[in-house]
Amino acid sequence: MKNLWMAATLVMGGIAFASCSSETQETDTTANVDTELNATAVADSTLNEDKREFMGKAYSISTQQVELGKLAVEKGTTDQIRNYGQQMVDLYSKKLEELQDMSGQYSVTLPQQMEEDHAGRVQELRDKNTDEFDRAYWDTVVDAHKDALSVFEDNVKDIEETDNTTFNLWARNTTKEIRAQMENAMRFRQGSRN
Repeated sequence: MKNLWMAATLVMGGIAFASCSSETQETDTTANVDTELNATAVADSTLNEDKREFMGKAYSISTQQVELGKLAVEKGTTDQIRNYGQQMVDLYSKKLEELQDMSGQYSVTLPQQMEEDHAGRVQELRDKNTDEFDRAYWDTVVDAHKDALSVFEDNVKDIEETDNTTFNLWARNTTKEIRAQMENAMRFRQGSRN
């Protein structure tokens, strides 16, 4: 549990550091996330069926983001895309580790592979040639963030702010991070088209 919070704090520090060097103006979500990370999590060991399913979907979403980030690092033609891609690899690799840790705590079996729509999105981007990759990357990553945000918001909307179990805190904080990353990607996409 202590390692999970340390890892989450390090991820938030990395995001805050990366956002300081960003060419765009960041939203003020980092402060809100840090505030929630400092809240005391209530130890719990059970999840209802909906949350178990959501944990598996979150794992697939995070895996997709890692793979999209790797493609950006590998095939991106600008530093902005490669740097953003690396941030996604770092952030979502940490999310995968956190989900692995929580899956043990909650006795949840995580999927061995991405959901079909997530895998298809990665493959479609992988198939783009160099000339189309940058534009396709921003479109793909914005759509991936929008879809992820929708899934997360649907699953956290009924969680009360006072329900500070480990998974609920993680889900609320991750929702805020996804929103911030989506906004960054949208700004980068718009900037690349100007």
